[in-house]
Amino acid sequence: YPEGTLLHVIKPLYGIAEAGVHWWTTYHGHHCKELNMSTSTYDPCLLVTNAVTNTDADADAIADADADADVFGLVATFSSLEEKKLEIAQFRSKPKTVLMPDVQLDFNGCTLTMTDKATLNLTQKGQGGKIKLVDIRTSDRAQQYTEQRTRGAYIASTCQPEASFDLSIAAQAQQPSNEDITTLNKRLKWQMESLNRGLRYIPVDLINAKLLVFVDGSFANNSDLSSQLGFILMLVNESTNANSTFTVRGNVIHYSSTKCKRVTRSVLASKIYGMVNGFDIGIAITTTLRMITEHLGLAAVPLIICTDLYSLYKCLVKLGTTKEKRLMIDIMALRQSYERREITEIRWINGDDNPADTFTKASPNRALERFIDSNELTVQIEGWVQRPMASH
Repeated sequence: YPEGTLLHVIKPLYGIAEAGVHWWTTYHGHHCKELNMSTSTYDPCLLVTNAVTNTDADADAIADADADADVFGLVATFSSLEEKKLEIAQFRSKPKTVLMPDVQLDFNGCTLTMTDKATLNLTQKGQGGKIKLVDIRTSDRAQQYTEQRTRGAYIASTCQPEASFDLSIAAQAQQPSNEDITTLNKRLKWQMESLNRGLRYIPVDLINAKLLVFVDGSFANNSDLSSQLGFILMLVNESTNANSTFTVRGNVIHYSSTKCKRVTRSVLASKIYGMVNGFDIGIAITTTLRMITEHLGLAAVPLIICTDLYSLYKCLVKLGTTKEKRLMIDIMALRQSYERREITEIRWINGDDNPADTFTKASPNRALERFIDSNELTVQIEGWVQRPMASH
């Protein structure tokens, strides 16, 4: 083009730096203004319909907006409203695909399928077929290591939580040794043989639902003597058993296995930092769930945190203290949330039943595996506090 030419961009295109901003402001604004939706506290791309009015009393929906596609949980009234608003706004869109037992959905790198009794299965879309074992004898093994680790980590982050720890550890190796490559290959081999392994989602009674956060931390178990932190969030229905156990049945909502960036000098420190990470995500999801329950006229979903360390449990519910004064900031913040009932309950559980163990150890217990296989887990509870009902 000659010097001084101005280009008028009439629609966002890949490769243009401003395309993402244009898409976000245009499409997100359309959802909020035209479809009467609000951004959730968990993710700016997750939107929920606002309180009903006389004109949209039956137009309920939850939307997850992605760059190439949206996924909606909606009723027919909202579907027709959305099509009408798209036509008025003159937005071009792909035709809707409705998830049914014989029709699957591809979204955000995953495949969503439906079986009988409204059960949903979330599996990898095909990335597992590209995974290859790292050849330890080649000169470019470091490059192979990075490529295959990345492929495995993507699948682990979406639908295979069992692989999260090994791939998080692999990401910490700047110059992978023979042992690092052997360990990674073992996990990659498992993923190659478990292409259909994923997460299953079953119906949960929202009236009696609870959000459980299982947290854990391993002290100085990484190669650089840093600690590994892990947590998992589950939306479940709970039943209490007579032998000091409780059984939960529900779904995995979120999970994480990360290296602690702060210096840890004790097991208590690593456990506290793990709980802080889990609580941060837990409170974000709890407030998002509150948007939904308020819209439906239901009570808020309680947030319950479970730890297998008695000293941490004692610090929070029995006003215990620690000699590591730098930990008191985190302890006081958690204790304040507990007193304000942002955390409904803190439980001390048996370590053999803690599913977060999988995110912090190379040889963990099998609690997470049992839950993923059956969507059900029985946990031995060692201590809890019966709190009086909140006054209004």
